[in-house]
Amino acid sequence: MNLYREQRDFVGMIGRIIVSLILAITLVMALLANPLVVPPVRGQFGGVPTSTRSQLNWEMTNHDTWGSNHNPQTQINAGNARDLQLAWVFPTPSSNAVGSDGLIGFDANEGTIAPPLIVDGIAFMAMNYQTIFAIDMKDGSTVWTRTAEYDANAANLCGVLGETILNSKGLNPATCLPIWSAAAHTHAIFYQELNGRGVLWLNSFGCTIIGIDAETGEDVYELSEFCRNVPTNSGLYNGQGSHPPVIHRASNSLIVYIGGHMEGSLGGRSFVASYDLDTKALNWRFFYQPPNGELFPNEYRAWGDMLVATCDRGYIGGIPACDISPDLLRNDWGGMPFNAGVSNIWGQAVIDEEADMLFFGTAQPGPDFNHTGMPGPRLFGSAIIALQASTGELIWYYQDTTKDLWDYDCAWNTILGELDGEKVLFKQCKSGRIHAFNAATGEVLWIHELTSQAYSASVCNAACDNWRPSGLGVIHSKALGIDGLGDNNNWTWLDPRVDADMNKNWQNEHLPGRGIGTPILQNPSGSGGIEADMSFDGVNVYVMTKNDPGYFTINPIESRTARFSGEGGFITNLDADFDIPRNHTITAIDARTGEEKWVHFVPDVPSRGGVITTGGPAGNGGIVFWNNFGGDVRILDAETGEILKEIRTGTGLDVQPSVGADKDGKMYVLQSFGGRGLASAQGRGQVPGALLAFTLADVAPREDPVAQQEIERLEGQLDDVRMELEDARAAADVAGAVISPISYVIIGVGVVLVVVAGVLFARRRSTT
Repeated sequence: MNLYREQRDFVGMIGRIIVSLILAITLVMALLANPLVVPPVRGQFGGVPTSTRSQLNWEMTNHDTWGSNHNPQTQINAGNARDLQLAWVFPTPSSNAVGSDGLIGFDANEGTIAPPLIVDGIAFMAMNYQTIFAIDMKDGSTVWTRTAEYDANAANLCGVLGETILNSKGLNPATCLPIWSAAAHTHAIFYQELNGRGVLWLNSFGCTIIGIDAETGEDVYELSEFCRNVPTNSGLYNGQGSHPPVIHRASNSLIVYIGGHMEGSLGGRSFVASYDLDTKALNWRFFYQPPNGELFPNEYRAWGDMLVATCDRGYIGGIPACDISPDLLRNDWGGMPFNAGVSNIWGQAVIDEEADMLFFGTAQPGPDFNHTGMPGPRLFGSAIIALQASTGELIWYYQDTTKDLWDYDCAWNTILGELDGEKVLFKQCKSGRIHAFNAATGEVLWIHELTSQAYSASVCNAACDNWRPSGLGVIHSKALGIDGLGDNNNWTWLDPRVDADMNKNWQNEHLPGRGIGTPILQNPSGSGGIEADMSFDGVNVYVMTKNDPGYFTINPIESRTARFSGEGGFITNLDADFDIPRNHTITAIDARTGEEKWVHFVPDVPSRGGVITTGGPAGNGGIVFWNNFGGDVRILDAETGEILKEIRTGTGLDVQPSVGADKDGKMYVLQSFGGRGLASAQGRGQVPGALLAFTLADVAPREDPVAQQEIERLEGQLDDVRMELEDARAAADVAGAVISPISYVIIGVGVVLVVVAGVLFARRRSTT
């Protein structure tokens, strides 16, 4: 352990030196081009600060408590978005330099995947290892830094029992903290006030909620180990929930949620729970999967009876739940074996205070891909759920992908909006479908299956006579008079009224000679078609879908251990000896009818993370922002889909931007990158990353051919660095050697410096 600490301290020292070099070189490059900090712009917005809180701030992952992903500010709009330029760069230090000292017994995952928040002129950047940087929006300077502390060795984690936990079908982990490990990545932080104090909320290590004073960075609230001693639990939870809790003001309560570890397959009984903010007493708990039938037979029977008794509140694959056999519902999951369950709520839940309702989407039912011995729809996986916020009572539900053999959970944000005086809930799922519901009743208003989404041959029913190569567009719309539900449903892949569909064990089981262990090309892959947050601007819903197929074999369920891919995993990923097309598309959908309004297609590169809108609604200055694995931040006109600007960062991106103001009311667009992520395969390794801030230029720039040539030269250098890194890794693999961590740091810093230098140099333009 001492040797490990000495090595880590040495790497930390090197990291501090490198961070200093980054800052010094960044400043030098900036001064050679233009001052790093752009002075306040008066000509662009008349010097009139934006006035409303919703315009100034980006307080939740999806902007607001209704999850809209839309900032209504109009300072940056379709008329001037082309004039955005880089204002400042905040390079994040490595976790060895800042953040990892207080983490004992597990490693810090580098970088960030949480969109930055903006509150009252301060940006908040949360790293995967839960260090938080507070950054002044005017100049990118540090206001405060908060580092996390957690001792996994002292926490008595059940995961140390290893294979005993994995293979048991009758162990109730009541004597230890039922998580596999503390290692995780942080998807989000939220800002909500507590007793008049601005607080950053964090779902922290060891299923613990932390509240952090937004002014000082000090921890001021803690709800500890809320997954410990949960009645009827017989498995392991994720070390932390995906997203922070939300506050229900009417009942003065904190609503938390957590799911089972390893895609739910380690059996932790997933739940949503409400705690009194002051006393921290439990108000209610709603489970969204049944208990293990061997350990809790009476509770399992009660779960089945509940599904039958509440069938009038739900749809299963577009079929009214009361049209399904009561016996199938009572035997759902086949007794609920230990190695099964539902994972986290992978997105921001939303609350309607006026209606006393809570809305969220659930992860897919696990184990992924192989469902041998688990018949039925497997509720409430891959579903959209509405509860009464004060009591936890089920109000309505809708399961999108019944049984879900493909990992098509209903992840990412849930949006509550208003249209013509009625509240509407919008929700996407990884299946490539977007839904609109009457928020109060769950009535399905429309369903749109994106036409840009391609489907592989095994995304079908047991007979595979309903496969389609691409999405069908509008499959149900009350406004358009299209009824695609119940007996008119010809689009669901697995019909809950058909026994063969509800007993299908894996996706290509129907094909002769295609058993476990044979290669499958799956699209959408397990990472999903829609793997991104949506946006709603009051007119349209904007959504991103990708075609990024997976090629793998499905593994026997008996061999599964605590990993996703490889020996003992759900699948074994394969290298394809044929070309696999990859792309992504942005689609604008009419929020009232579900009709497609325009499509923007991007070839060759996938994308994930999110689509945001700002500048006003479509047709009134509105613009659309998103990014992709190729490193481009793109801006579209929200009315037409016309591209207005493309910002090339030179590094893979997979976190959506945020929009907000500094303390003078000047608007900025923030884009973060770094660390783990799907974008790594597209030209970014495990670098600490940075936060980039863009704002309107003093005067409209004109194109400079010399600057453009220099940008192209720098991009070529970046490609050379990537090739050298790949060659070094390949050589190490051949020789059986291990490249030192310091080597990776130096290579990564080289990439970051090339990126920063290139972006800054692009600002050196002549002005008129």
